[in-house]
Amino acid sequence: MEQFYRRPQDVVGGDDALLAYWNTMPGKVQLRLLESGISVSTLGELKMLRESIERESPQA
Repeated sequence: MEQFYRRPQDVVGGDDALLAYWNTMPGKVQLRLLESGISVSTLGELKMLRESIERESPQA
């Protein structure tokens, strides 16, 4: 069975600012977003998701 993996661009698109912020996020937050079906289109949205995930699992 083939498995398909998402890339950061699948989550944040090709926006340079979003990709730059993506690179500052902890690995556990990135992984959680990659495993989800979520896509974001704004930096504010990405920051809110990061904060939410970090609250759920403080070690992220």
